[in-house]
Amino acid sequence: MSVRVSIAALVLIAACRGADSTRQSAANVGTVGTLMGSAVVGTTIDAPVHFIVSDELGAPIANVAVHFIPSGDGRVSLSDVISDNMGVVETRWTLGTKAGMQTLQVDARDMPPRLYTANATPDRAASVSLSLSSALMELLGDTLHVENVAIDRYGNSVTTPAVYTVEAGVDAVALPSIGTVVARARGNARIRVQVDTAKAMLLVVVNPAVPIVDRVSPDTLVPGGQVVVTGHNFAVVPEAVELQVGGLKAIITRVTGSSIEATLASAAAYPCSATGPQAVRVAVAGQFGNLNATLRTANRIQLLRGESKNLLDAQQVRCTELVEPNSAQRAKYVIAVLNTSVTAATSTGFELRASGGGLMAGQVANASTGISSVKSAPSASRVASVSAAMNQELAEEQGHGDFLERQRAMVSRYGSPTESWTRIRAARGNMASLRIVPNVGDTVSMKAIYASCSVGRDVRARVVFIGAKSLILEDVTAPRSGQMDAQYRAIGQEFDGVQYPLLKNNLGDPLAMDATLGGDGRVTMLFTRYVNDSLPGIQGYATACNFYPKATFAPSNEDEVFYARVAGSNEAPEAWRRSMRSTVLHESKHLASFAERLSHNIPFEESWLEESTARIAEELYSRTFNGGGVWKGNSGYASSVRCEIYQCDDRPLMMWKHFSVLHEFFTGVDTLTPIGAAASGDFTFYASGWSLVRWAADHYALNESQWLKELVRGGSSVGLSNLALRTGHPVEEMLADWSLANAVDDRGSVKPAREQLSFPSWNMPDMMAGLAAADPSRFGDVTPLHIRAFTFGSASLPVAKLRAFSSSYFSFEGTQSGSQVFELRGENGGVLPATLRVAVIRVE
Repeated sequence: MSVRVSIAALVLIAACRGADSTRQSAANVGTVGTLMGSAVVGTTIDAPVHFIVSDELGAPIANVAVHFIPSGDGRVSLSDVISDNMGVVETRWTLGTKAGMQTLQVDARDMPPRLYTANATPDRAASVSLSLSSALMELLGDTLHVENVAIDRYGNSVTTPAVYTVEAGVDAVALPSIGTVVARARGNARIRVQVDTAKAMLLVVVNPAVPIVDRVSPDTLVPGGQVVVTGHNFAVVPEAVELQVGGLKAIITRVTGSSIEATLASAAAYPCSATGPQAVRVAVAGQFGNLNATLRTANRIQLLRGESKNLLDAQQVRCTELVEPNSAQRAKYVIAVLNTSVTAATSTGFELRASGGGLMAGQVANASTGISSVKSAPSASRVASVSAAMNQELAEEQGHGDFLERQRAMVSRYGSPTESWTRIRAARGNMASLRIVPNVGDTVSMKAIYASCSVGRDVRARVVFIGAKSLILEDVTAPRSGQMDAQYRAIGQEFDGVQYPLLKNNLGDPLAMDATLGGDGRVTMLFTRYVNDSLPGIQGYATACNFYPKATFAPSNEDEVFYARVAGSNEAPEAWRRSMRSTVLHESKHLASFAERLSHNIPFEESWLEESTARIAEELYSRTFNGGGVWKGNSGYASSVRCEIYQCDDRPLMMWKHFSVLHEFFTGVDTLTPIGAAASGDFTFYASGWSLVRWAADHYALNESQWLKELVRGGSSVGLSNLALRTGHPVEEMLADWSLANAVDDRGSVKPAREQLSFPSWNMPDMMAGLAAADPSRFGDVTPLHIRAFTFGSASLPVAKLRAFSSSYFSFEGTQSGSQVFELRGENGGVLPATLRVAVIRVE
């Protein structure tokens, strides 16, 4: 008979022999076990082992012997059990003390054994042991890994995570994760390691050693640069170590026990001082390691005689170190502090602080003066005559700037008149003809226009001279009407033969719009007492209003016209002509600019550059006289300005105006600028602007005439942008070179290494010396450029106002046996203005 043993949800099948001698083979179910769950080692499984012995039809079988065999030191409540009448067999299983899978084997008759399994888990920890009981940590930030082993009372490993707690010395160490200890600060720490109720203790001593600095690289450190410090006993996390260079904290980017990589503080944070040794200090846990290293906080420059340096980067200018020559020797430097702002009316204050290094450290700079005396002077009457004429011409320049600005605004509003003239000429058809030329002696009606293009004053004028390129009219109400014809003819003849060709060939054509206007091919010169009466102090002027048709401005003369004053009743005719000749050229140059730009619909030039190129025209006019100058000829005083004063050959005043006003600019250079009036009544920019343009042409024009034409005719750029376009160099560089040229051109025995630091066409010192000799009361300073002169050493030199696009000058000299350092700061030691730059040259 077959029997089936049902054990829980699994079946154990056995075969047995029946009374009728019928025997069936038992089904072989192998030794697959039945999982009884989990329990702690040494404990009895909650549920009893319970099953029913039954036959193959499911009927229970009694009196079957069942034997239980637990693995290891496990045990059962009954190891041999006989199934009862219901076939039930039951026992309780107590697991052994070894953690892991345990088995309970069940044998019934001769059937294959059946296995029960259970997972025996460790008991709670009875003890904890550590891989270390104590440790010494000598690097802050260093990491200590501590292993722990916990076992239960039977020796089984317990996997319950350990809890690490700092019982004492919480500042000394940190516990970022289980088993990890990080040294934070000097001190002793006691760490409790606990698993369940079992505990162990770890003692940690954090005792950083004194840091030792062996080497600092690179050899010369610079603010904002990188530094690598190598040595011993540093730390392994940036926050655990402090690095100072020259007393300022560096930003540490990487650290190990033997090296530190860091970025130095910015240049603005460091004091401006000479390059030299500074302490590199590593601080760890209140202990320090030190080593000196060379720190360069200044822009370090070493110059030979004649060499110069422009510091045009905003990051370079704050601190400059002039390094001593290879051996201690006499040296002299000229420093120009540049204000690169291009807004003429603005200015900024600053402070130059000087200090010495090396053997000059601690020296105090002493101010020095060097005004040369004037040994001789021409007659007082001659000087007085020239000064009177000069004052007359300078007076007119005061109002010219504002007048030109009004012209610019008007043209900007109305645009070029060429389209209007095209429509007018088309409407008139082919019958349109050139303007009818009057005869000498005819009387014509003209309009004098000044303040507004819409308002004109009627002027009746007599035709005095008709030349190839000029038409001269005299106001019939002039005080000396009819008495000046010879002077007018001379002016017209000179214009036709000298001035007009000069303008057309070198700057621009005053008649560039003549065909558009339907003109007669002549510049009309109206000499009228309107100028004398209504515009006192004005020699002459030109207005763009007359280039527009009457449909735009009713008073327009529709002609190239400039207006000039007539001779006064007590004024000598020749004296009047002398002062008027350069005015005719000057105003005709304005007409040329107007005509060239209007004909091409190009914006009018900024007033300072328009006047500067008018002064260039007068300079070219001076060249038409013997010794009056030649391009890049380094002309001096004797053959030019002196001959204007003494009228060596009937020449008018020309370059006198340039250099006498330039003398004034030099004396007040801090507060004046070449790009416009610094204040009401200032017209020094006529001369300083001319100087800037002349300097630029001398150095960057391959063909002077073509270069000047392009500058005058212009394009989309005006002012300094126009000038920079013609030179191919940025305005800051031009300002630096021109400023140094003002200070060193033709001075001393040292020639600048760069030719840009000169005025090839004129010998500036000779001109200033000549003026001083001519009029000591007015030009007594032979070297008028305002330079604050000092010996080497320490000084604090404030400048209250430095005008836009101008320079303040300083010189330092003596026996140089160390570095001379210069620091630029804002007013009262404040923030350095962003527009300041520096240029420096060694002159001795």
